[in-house]
Formats: sequence, structure tokens, C-alpha cells
Amino acid sequence: MSRTPQKELVTGAVWHPPGAEIPDVDEKLYALSNQCTDCNICEVACSLVHSPDNMVNPLLARLKVDHSPQVGRKAVHPFGFAADICHHCGNPPPCAEVCPADAFYYDPKTNVAVIAQDKCIQCMECVPGCPFDVIFVAPDGELLKCDLCGGEPACVDACATRPEMNNAGKQYVRAPVLFHTDTAGYKAVLQDKPERKDEVGMMQAMLEAGTVSSAA
Repeated sequence: MSRTPQKELVTGAVWHPPGAEIPDVDEKLYALSNQCTDCNICEVACSLVHSPDNMVNPLLARLKVDHSPQVGRKAVHPFGFAADICHHCGNPPPCAEVCPADAFYYDPKTNVAVIAQDKCIQCMECVPGCPFDVIFVAPDGELLKCDLCGGEPACVDACATRPEMNNAGKQYVRAPVLFHTDTAGYKAVLQDKPERKDEVGMMQAMLEAGTVSSAA
């Protein structure tokens, strides 16, 4: 199997070839599982930016929202949701190591392992090879793996915020669910207190915008 370096189709950057010494991914995706509300906007954004024909199809997303995530046979959050995201394991990741076709290449900007679809033979070896079960199979058999969108993940930009339901009245604590940062940055996120914001009702917003009179 040829190991000739390939070019990224959009930017033209030459990918690191398989077998090269690639540093581990520094900035990864992190998720606050107890904040997710299953809005699925992350899946929509991911599928849109990766769609060849600008169609929204969550079945083409490189991440999934998991209902009632479990560890073994015990549910962590019985009524909660969690974003199943690629952990971008140390290079070479387990998924790339089991690939018989050398179909994984590395983004020179992010060091992320990317599936080169023109070399992938859809043998599915990488699916069970992933210890976190986050390589997904599209309806047409294409293998889908997070590529961090070249360093600017669309899912993070699109992630909605969750109101903390334990607050009295109409004051809520809001925090994003997805983050693109390094380990130190994520630890800082866990220590931060979410900003308190007032929820603005629809009628109040319309009054302030002058689109409806108080008589209405």
C-alpha cells in the first residue's frame, strides 16, 4: 500500500503520512454531559459542514447525543444526555492502528487523524477498534470520524446553552456543553461558575423591540 502523502482537498495542505512521528492532538473536544439538553444542534451543524451538497442530515454527523449514557450496566444520568465525541487518542490512535488500508492521515494543523475516504475500503475494522465507540457508519457505508473541522469545530460554535432548572423565578445559569480547548483549559472551565442571566419572555422581548404595543 502506497504511503505517499496526500493533500487536504479544501486547503491543499499536505497531510502527514502514516507511520510518521506525529505529536498528539493538543486541543480536543470536551463536553459537559450534565448540561446537554438533547437539542441536537451539534449534530445538525456537523452534518451541514460535512455535507457535499449542503444538506442537513444528522445521520452524517461525526458526533452523536447519547440518551441515558451508561457505564457498564449502570446509568450515569438515568434521564440525561451526553455528547459522544472523539477523544483524539494519542497518535497513532487505536482506530488508525487497526486499519489494514492505511486510510488514516493526519491534519498538519491539528494533528488529528482523518479518514481518507478515497483509500478507505469500508472494512469496518476501525469501528470496534475505537475504545469509545465514536466512529460512526453513514447510511451509504462511509466511515465517519471527527476531524475537528480543521481546528474550528462547527459543533462548538453551534452549541446551545442550557438553563439550570434549579434556580427560582426566571433567573438561570447558562453554560455551553461543548468546548474546544486543551486539558488545562477544560479544567478551568470546570472551575468556572456559569454566568447568571435573566430569561426574557417573548412578550417582553417584543415590547422592548417596539414590535407590539402594551395594549396587546
